[in-house]
Amino acid sequence: MKEERKMIKDSPSNISREKNILFLSNGYGEDAIATSIVENLLKKNPFLKIKAFPLVGEGKSYSSFPVEVFSSHIKLPSEGFIRNRPLYLLKDIKAGLFKKILTYTFNLYKEAKKGELTVVVGDTFLLFLAGLSVRSPIVFLSTSKSNYKRGHLAIERYLMKKFCQLVLARDKLTAESLKKVGIKAMYMGNIMMDCLKITGEDFGLSPKDKVVGILPGSRREAYTNIKVILQSIEIINKKSPLPVKYLLAISPSLNITNLGEAIVSQGWKITDSSDKDKKRGIIAYLSHFNNLKIPVISGKFGDVLNKSQVIIGLSGTGNEQAAGMGKPVVAFPGKGPQITKRFLELQSKMLGGAVIVKPKDPFQIAEELIDLLNNPLRREKIGKIGKNRMGPPGGSEKVASFLIEEFNLY
Repeated sequence: MKEERKMIKDSPSNISREKNILFLSNGYGEDAIATSIVENLLKKNPFLKIKAFPLVGEGKSYSSFPVEVFSSHIKLPSEGFIRNRPLYLLKDIKAGLFKKILTYTFNLYKEAKKGELTVVVGDTFLLFLAGLSVRSPIVFLSTSKSNYKRGHLAIERYLMKKFCQLVLARDKLTAESLKKVGIKAMYMGNIMMDCLKITGEDFGLSPKDKVVGILPGSRREAYTNIKVILQSIEIINKKSPLPVKYLLAISPSLNITNLGEAIVSQGWKITDSSDKDKKRGIIAYLSHFNNLKIPVISGKFGDVLNKSQVIIGLSGTGNEQAAGMGKPVVAFPGKGPQITKRFLELQSKMLGGAVIVKPKDPFQIAEELIDLLNNPLRREKIGKIGKNRMGPPGGSEKVASFLIEEFNLY
């Protein structure tokens, strides 16, 4: 029977053109995870009709694929992180929160009758909206909750039981915990690690260079975070016993001109890169009067992590991906709604200490980075923990194969 089914699946004449899948996601990292699954689904059945509903942002990650995107295009002050700073709720309401949710739910309800499957990537609020709007089976990828830091609340478990046909947990520990309370849960790998593309680009660095990767974040608070990061770098440049080089990974959601305006008061400026550099992903340089020069990298995030020994990270998904590659991350609380002290403490707990949380003090941040750069045994120990907690890549292909088989998407 399995062989007969495989023959049908592999036969182009039997591939259906009528299968519709809805993808819901609520954040830059969640969009990337969703599109990693989309990519693998389309490899297996290029005739699938996929529609994406990003709740936060415009869903630019989906643009590389034949996906119809429904977005309200309303930008919220909290950028989806009300739980980290509840006072942002009032700002969001003033900026059009309810209008955004109504538009989102209306679009979802209108398209829901055409879907054979709904895949929700994010949190249980998004699952709640899906449960109210769609009638197709729901598969929920819970990206933020883990029993390594704090498990799902009773209300969240209730929503999973009520609305989900399947929950895909981010780690084995969480999957087992959900199973014990009667939720159909599985662990197929951490899809965050599939979102990293490593091309082998070295940005002109030697294997012997000590390199710090810089992740200022993907949201507006990055323009403030970068100031503290650069102060730390100036201290490292003075105190480190050996020369240190840097790679700054900038998200597509950030504006290079705004970045330059944020740092000019500290003696830094943006300088253009050559055409040759641009082909390598170096879109500009941050230059300082004391001869510091930092490449600004776009589109080669995986290569930045790959070439760095240590990361200074003010990112959600990015910090976790760095830890998963065995790179210790030094972090500090940012000014905006995402990277709060509480958020970082929970992230560090989930990753077994692979994210090292420091106060927003450039001297303490610099000392921690110098110690890590000059202590390879400590880096190796932390790196092993991060890799173990995040798990290996390969989850996207497994999830896509499972969905094709389980929901007859061929």
